[in-house]
Amino acid sequence: MDISVIIVSYTNAEAVLLTLAALRRAMSDGGISAEVIVVDNKSGDGTPEKVRNLAPWARVIEMGQNAGFAKANNVGLHEATGDVLLLLNPDTVVCRDTLSKLVRHFREKPESGAVGVRMVNGQGRYLGESKRGYTTILTSIFKLTGLWRLAPKSRIFNAYYLGHEPETGVCHAPILSGACVAFSRQLYERVGGLDESYFMYGEDIDLSWRMENGAKIGNVYRGDIPIIHFKGQSTPRQRKYIDSFYRSMHIFAQKYEFPRHTRFVNWLTAIGIRVGYYVAMTRCVVMRAVERNRGFTYPRSVTIVSDENCAGIAEEIERQGAKVRTMRYEELCDAALDETMVFGIDGDVGKAIEFMRRHERAALFGFANEDTGDALVYFNNRLHNLT
Repeated sequence: MDISVIIVSYTNAEAVLLTLAALRRAMSDGGISAEVIVVDNKSGDGTPEKVRNLAPWARVIEMGQNAGFAKANNVGLHEATGDVLLLLNPDTVVCRDTLSKLVRHFREKPESGAVGVRMVNGQGRYLGESKRGYTTILTSIFKLTGLWRLAPKSRIFNAYYLGHEPETGVCHAPILSGACVAFSRQLYERVGGLDESYFMYGEDIDLSWRMENGAKIGNVYRGDIPIIHFKGQSTPRQRKYIDSFYRSMHIFAQKYEFPRHTRFVNWLTAIGIRVGYYVAMTRCVVMRAVERNRGFTYPRSVTIVSDENCAGIAEEIERQGAKVRTMRYEELCDAALDETMVFGIDGDVGKAIEFMRRHERAALFGFANEDTGDALVYFNNRLHNLT
């Protein structure tokens, strides 16, 4: 097996099915052998049954409880048989050549560390966590205080997001996002899987750092491999997720930073983490209030970009009262921006990503899943189904 894809799901069946539909096309067009393993953390929304019915080619493992991101991924990694192992979030859309490019990378550079990709969210905005530097105390201060925004391309002020490196380039990146990170089986067997001390968040930073130090060639960011990551879909704004995030920061600091510094510096670090937690909680309350006042309104006009027959989806959207026009991917470069743009995953998803990037936040964007008849549009950190 060339590549194994491990997806951990939790109460987001529509997003998981969209991710799987995009993967199926990448598997069939890539000229590679691939397997997909879905590990379900007791979703409670019928995700395992829906995956078995609509994507029977994927293997489903049910945990029986919400065991956390790290443990569930380790279960999937243990069952995987691929030469390349890919951890992928259940709220992503890959391009047709994503898997084949990752396999080719490790064939050409077998001693490489982990590999991350360029992620764009559902609004077309580039996600800075696609590539990150090691989180030192100074780097953390610039990040938590927001000073990095004053010089986003600075090697010093924005070392956290490696701002001096272009988002579309290829570069060394010590820390990669667990939303989409690939590594060789040899490296996995050398450094081990995810640290299960982390329930959610932080485990990808821990894994990245161990792989960075366990490979002859460090971790690599591939800005030439774009994907969509509907950030916020799998981890909504809730207190338990913020608690988990800052608890993970403390675990990482205890494991890697505290032994390197004096007691006073460690005390300041712990205080900084606590301050960051309260700032994040305050921001969460404010943003949730804002989002409640920005309810989703069904669009008046929708453009469906697809190379397959999306007549059923178009008819359903029209029944909801929206005006629908359709076009093929080859027409996208000259397309006028509509209120809502829905891209079929059958076509050139990479072209859709670049269109979204050019028109960042200027419209609502979404993807159509012809396998299920869904048209999922991203708004307020949520996917809304137009059908």
